[in-house]
Amino acid sequence: MLKLLLAWALAQAQPAELPLPPPPEAPAPLRYLPVRVDAQVAAADSIPADARAGDMLVSIVDGQTLRVAVTVRHDELEHVNAADIRAWRAEDDLQIVIPLVSNTATPFEPRCCITHSQADLMLTLPAGLPTQVTVRTERPQLHVIGEQRLVPQH
Repeated sequence: MLKLLLAWALAQAQPAELPLPPPPEAPAPLRYLPVRVDAQVAAADSIPADARAGDMLVSIVDGQTLRVAVTVRHDELEHVNAADIRAWRAEDDLQIVIPLVSNTATPFEPRCCITHSQADLMLTLPAGLPTQVTVRTERPQLHVIGEQRLVPQH
């Protein structure tokens, strides 16, 4: 009986439950704003070696325009697809994607030597200048399931 009274006394001495803090506020949804891109791409052999040394240069043209010069490193069997360079703004980050396109007939050709291209981008921003610029170079994903070849017979 003493144990029962002791258990009851301990249960009564438990502090009252503390109220839970309020849940955190939901983050505001990101707004993605399109950015106008005017791009020019030059082959590595037309770029002086000292210009290829710098990887990326960002300069302010005016209150809504940035100029980004970036050196793109890629395989000799690829080239930069200037028409498909795209950019958007997510809050204070300007995202730029530079796509690469293969010059090979099949995806099975071996990779070769490394070369460089210089992309010169003029970006017109819809809402002021960003605090940072992120540049990504992308290759399209190739999911080859199989390949068949036939030799025409005469």
